[in-house]
Amino acid sequence: MTNRVVIDALRVLLNAALAMIVFTQVVLLPWLSGVVARELPDEAFMRWPILGLALLGLLCVEVAVISTLRLLRLTREDRVFTRRAFAWVDAIIGAFLAAALVCLATIAYQAMTVAGPFLWTVALWCGVLGGVGMGLLMWTMRALLVQATSLRTDMEMVI
Repeated sequence: MTNRVVIDALRVLLNAALAMIVFTQVVLLPWLSGVVARELPDEAFMRWPILGLALLGLLCVEVAVISTLRLLRLTREDRVFTRRAFAWVDAIIGAFLAAALVCLATIAYQAMTVAGPFLWTVALWCGVLGGVGMGLLMWTMRALLVQATSLRTDMEMVI
């Protein structure tokens, strides 16, 4: 497969994921939170804070996906080794760290109100660890991008 085909396939998949995330934010989560509030009236007061945290978490995912799509465009145009790419990588790092904070805020909120099921709490802790870990990984990848961009600039000056 050529690089262009792989990039185009990834763009299609990321756009489909983005559409599903927006559908989840706009339709599915508000509906589901209403159902849960009706089924569990004693915990209905948690509907709006938990819905807000869930929407914020998905917003973080959207930022990461959109930033990745922008990086793919730069890659396809052979402009990824430019300063413009740094802003998109920084956005991905910020999105991962923000998602970790949203998971941590959800854990804290539930600790002060009604704790969720055990597996939900485990998933939230995985979100915290995964967000921090992916943020650190992207930080490392950013450092590699900085170095590669510098080397490419030096090589262009030589040629």
